[in-house]
Amino acid sequence: MDLPALLSVNESFYPHEGGAEKRAFETLVRLARKGFEVKVLTNPFPDHTNIPGIEIEYVTDMNESQYFKKGSRKILGVHKFASRLKAKLKEEQNADIYMFDEFPLLPALKGASVLPAEKLKFFTWHEVLGDFYRRNGILWKIAERWERKAASVFTNNIAVSSTVASMIESRYNVPGVSVVENGVNVRELDNQNQKNWGKIIYIGRIEPHKRVDQLITTIGKVPGVELEVIGTGSQLNHIRQVANSFSNVKVTGHLPRSQVVEKLKESWLFAMPSNREGFSIASLEAMAASVPVITIAGQYNLAANEVIKDGRNGIIAKSFDDMSSEIEKLYRDETAWKNLSQNAHEFSLRYDWEVITERLSKILSSSW
Repeated sequence: MDLPALLSVNESFYPHEGGAEKRAFETLVRLARKGFEVKVLTNPFPDHTNIPGIEIEYVTDMNESQYFKKGSRKILGVHKFASRLKAKLKEEQNADIYMFDEFPLLPALKGASVLPAEKLKFFTWHEVLGDFYRRNGILWKIAERWERKAASVFTNNIAVSSTVASMIESRYNVPGVSVVENGVNVRELDNQNQKNWGKIIYIGRIEPHKRVDQLITTIGKVPGVELEVIGTGSQLNHIRQVANSFSNVKVTGHLPRSQVVEKLKESWLFAMPSNREGFSIASLEAMAASVPVITIAGQYNLAANEVIKDGRNGIIAKSFDDMSSEIEKLYRDETAWKNLSQNAHEFSLRYDWEVITERLSKILSSSW
């Protein structure tokens, strides 16, 4: 059976770290193994790489500092990527399916504008942030308009969760949104061995909306536990300064993937303090390692309830103070922790990347 040729547009790609990058890498590698022809157009962050089965073309020569800024992106960098992408896609008209990632919106809109109307164009939604954009000033309102336009331009929409799909359908009156969740490599992370009791871990980007500084000041005051923070980002130096005040907090920074996995496997609890989160891959990875997740409820924390089920595979706290109280209670209740740990692992099995990619493969093939 012939399979379609795919062209995927991603602002950054493996080995750059991030949930969207992880999703693109894991699914595209598996689609290539299935026989799809796969090409990626992206930026060279952090450097050029070779991946068997995938052709990667870098459409700019920018480095990360020219594109990213604290917690966001530089508008000039986004415009440069969008402009170069638009020019490239005028030449790249032979793919059967074009796949665009949501962020940062403008490249997808510019790229799609030069493709023939009959070409299949898919758009992956990680979040729906129109209200957030509107509340954050004039420049952010531009992003709101881009988001609204994306909802009208793309007729093939994929959401990373049923919550996001419902938001697209209700806010923008877009019917028929497919749901293909994020996934996890269960085989890599599977570990039900003894944990380091009281060891809490954070793995992810160090950006303002992740609220790692507040996590440190919260857990730093909880007796008996320790916190390790793994990751990089614009606030890394800031959180290192914050952590200096607490003897039970360690900021490791970036580590190779193999070391991250080993540290996750030995942890007792995974903390996810972000106030803006989609279908959290980091939380799924923790669960695959039989590590329950604690997070904080919030309007834009879509992982709460969608991935993290309060009292079943994790804990959804009401605030940082409540998080502190819940950690103290769990520390004293081994039976409750074991139930959370077992349920977390069982939950992760539904989202193995092989299962997720098979679902995506069927959607792409049936549309062609």
